[in-house]
Amino acid sequence: MSRIFKTRGQRTEDPGIGLSFERPVDRLLGADGNFRVERIGGINTARQIFLFLTSLNNRRFVGLVLATYAVVILVFAGLYMLIGVDQLQGAELVSIGERWRSALGFSVQTLTTVGYGNIAPMGSGAWVLAAIESMMGILGLGLVSAITYARIARPNARLLFSERGLIAPFREGWSFQVRLANLRSTLMMDVKARMMLVLADVDGQGERLDYYALPLQLKEITFMPLTWTLVHPIDGESPLAGISEQELRERRAEVIVIVQGMDEAYGQNVHSRRSYRWDEIVWGARFERAFRPSDDGGMRLELHKVHHHVPHVAPEHLPG
Repeated sequence: MSRIFKTRGQRTEDPGIGLSFERPVDRLLGADGNFRVERIGGINTARQIFLFLTSLNNRRFVGLVLATYAVVILVFAGLYMLIGVDQLQGAELVSIGERWRSALGFSVQTLTTVGYGNIAPMGSGAWVLAAIESMMGILGLGLVSAITYARIARPNARLLFSERGLIAPFREGWSFQVRLANLRSTLMMDVKARMMLVLADVDGQGERLDYYALPLQLKEITFMPLTWTLVHPIDGESPLAGISEQELRERRAEVIVIVQGMDEAYGQNVHSRRSYRWDEIVWGARFERAFRPSDDGGMRLELHKVHHHVPHVAPEHLPG
């Protein structure tokens, strides 16, 4: 980066991310709201593993549980084959396929502690393996139950953020906007939002990251039954004043949005985060309305329309 950019806004303190790196980073915060940090050399304690499993999304968690059960069943079925299926009373011994089926069926029954009774251990080796596998099944079921309860009972926000942030018209000028909605049917109350802009600047000491608070036109609402559009008006004091779309790209602009509020179902505060990188910002657009009156006199919120926007002619450089 050869140019020295000038930004009108007042820099804020480093929020704990860092000011400079050995080489440019792709983005600080992932679109899913998680910081992209790979920890090397940490201590993988049982508690850390438990917390990791409680934070996985539902699809990955279910897939991991099913894959783990399948691997354990196959491993023990292979061990029964190794010691000899003839140690399993009631097993089919005519062909290798029938032996595998017997070993696999007995492994499933033992791990899940079902025990249909058509196959039972007979030799000492089979009894030892069956005891180990049944103990693993009991402990595994207890662990999955505990993690599932923790995932259900833990309060968290299920907010839907618009896929794109917009440079959009606002009143007589321009603004940066994002939109969000509550995916749950429960009501969020006392909802607050903050917005931060991250720009790569060049000074006498080289490239560094600078952080700028983006004041919102409305930073707190009492209820959020529908959508909420976060609006940062771009005026003479805004760090986005005078900036162009090309400059957003050259300075690897990233906007971090933090939202918190109280979920009435849990009676506790929940929070969520979202990041918009320069290539996720549409230069010149406005959001379409995502809700409309319903036939019964209420309101109908169409969540898929939270992302919908239409183009709008924007200046090459933002005024201010």
